[in-house]
Amino acid sequence: VGEYTRRREQFVRELNRVPGFRCHPPEGAFYAWVDISGTGMTAENLCRILLEDAGVAAIPGAAFGPAGKEFIRYSFASSTATLHEAVERIVKVSNAWQAASLTR
Repeated sequence: VGEYTRRREQFVRELNRVPGFRCHPPEGAFYAWVDISGTGMTAENLCRILLEDAGVAAIPGAAFGPAGKEFIRYSFASSTATLHEAVERIVKVSNAWQAASLTR
């Protein structure tokens, strides 16, 4: 339990560094539910970019119902090092969607 608490705290803190992401700590399971409305992208498109360009898998929130339209879900059942690396990759590719939002 203590290890999952540390992973959750670290992962949520680091996800909130990603431009356009807002993540509140989950209360129970080992999944982070991330509001991506600030990215200006659909969850489906963002998940595709994250997988193809960052090698990081996420699930569009709409898979869990209509209220999840502007959310993506991550599991944090990995090591803290792997979670940290995942966020670093996300931050790196976030430059592309930030640039795209500036040109709109």
